[in-house]
Amino acid sequence: MKIRNLDTFYWVASLGSFRSAAQKLNLTQPAITARIQVLEQDLGTEVFVRDTRSAELTPAGKRLLPYAERLMELDYAVINAFSDSATVEQTVRLGASESIVSSWLPDFLTEYSRTRPKLNFDLTVDASNHLRNALVSREIDLAFLMGPIAEASIKNLDLCEYEMVLAAAPELAAQREFWSVEEIARQTVVTFSASSRPHRQLRELLTQHTLGQVNITGSASLGAIVRLGRAGYGICALPRSIIHSELEEGSLVLLNSNLKVAPIAFTASYVSGAANGALVEEIASAVLRYLGK
Repeated sequence: MKIRNLDTFYWVASLGSFRSAAQKLNLTQPAITARIQVLEQDLGTEVFVRDTRSAELTPAGKRLLPYAERLMELDYAVINAFSDSATVEQTVRLGASESIVSSWLPDFLTEYSRTRPKLNFDLTVDASNHLRNALVSREIDLAFLMGPIAEASIKNLDLCEYEMVLAAAPELAAQREFWSVEEIARQTVVTFSASSRPHRQLRELLTQHTLGQVNITGSASLGAIVRLGRAGYGICALPRSIIHSELEEGSLVLLNSNLKVAPIAFTASYVSGAANGALVEEIASAVLRYLGK
């Protein structure tokens, strides 16, 4: 029995499809199928249910999976033990919210890469709800997102919090010295996408203070939100650290208001017990040290 066939079996089972495993291993789908067929011939039994769209495990496949997971854990452990001298390159599929990417992540990756030159990151920048789904479906290994994720298989480590503020273009901000919740509720507010926690909280808060319809424009792009705010389209509700430069240069002005938006909390979340769990935990711990946790 060839180890590469067990490795292929692990990725098909973990990612849930032959196509995803082919992309992960940089192979064609027929090559993946051929490896699984050889593995089944060696074992004398089928490990995946035939004629289904997803890679559903047979009872024999379910029995085999723990052995494949242990093999992958050992594989990663050996590479980690010789990380200083090994020529094998490792790749971690990292997902991050744009708020993280726009603040400390580039500096962290630059510093961390000096200690692990053979480690590569496949970076996905997306909304937190999409990152959560990608992590649960094993499409990424580690996520820095608005958490925590309430899944038994996911481990969450507290990363950081960002203060949320309200700001607007100078012309709009100057219309009032003090912005009450009722007055803000009559304006267009621009913030994170509709599926995000800050967006939902803002809608709930503002709905309580107006008889009309609350007008909130959501976007997964922080750059788009900032540009809309600078153009005078509406009031921005964003982390202070994200619009630090705009506040300093005066293209956005903080509003004096009694509307308080809760800080947004981020976690480092990953699948507990995954094959590359030791490496992912090491990266998460390095992030906490970097942030002074």
